Amino acid sequence: MFRPGASLTAQTTDDECRTLLSQLNGPQAGGELADKMGIEFVDLAPGHVSATAPVSGNTQPMGLFHGGGHVVLAESLASMHSFLISGGKNVVGVDLNATHLRAAREGVVTGRAEVLHQGRTIVSHEVKMTDEAGRLLSIVRITNMILRTEPK
Repeated sequence: MFRPGASLTAQTTDDECRTLLSQLNGPQAGGELADKMGIEFVDLAPGHVSATAPVSGNTQPMGLFHGGGHVVLAESLASMHSFLISGGKNVVGVDLNATHLRAAREGVVTGRAEVLHQGRTIVSHEVKMTDEAGRLLSIVRITNMILRTEPK
């Protein structure tokens, strides 16, 4: 499990973001499911985070990128970003809504999570998934609660 010593704030430099980004792609940094799906974090900033997942190996019986794959990618992005911007506090998802707009049969799906609201205890993200041509595949809105406890 990823447990960085630094947090992500508006004052975080580009170099610090690159260092955090490299840590996100370590073994099981994003969790076992993210590893199994081949999720790779590709961009990180105080207001957003992006990652990719291959379609191959993540399909449903009809050969399409699984709807659950969209949700796993979105939750991985929003939860990790919430963890970082909270200063490393435990976060849990409390609401998630996914709208699937287009299917992907091959290539890579990219998710970009942007902060909609950041409070003391609630962080909401909108995650847009696109294919390699930049076409919108799905939109996921996820809200995480920041707990008062520190990670173990």
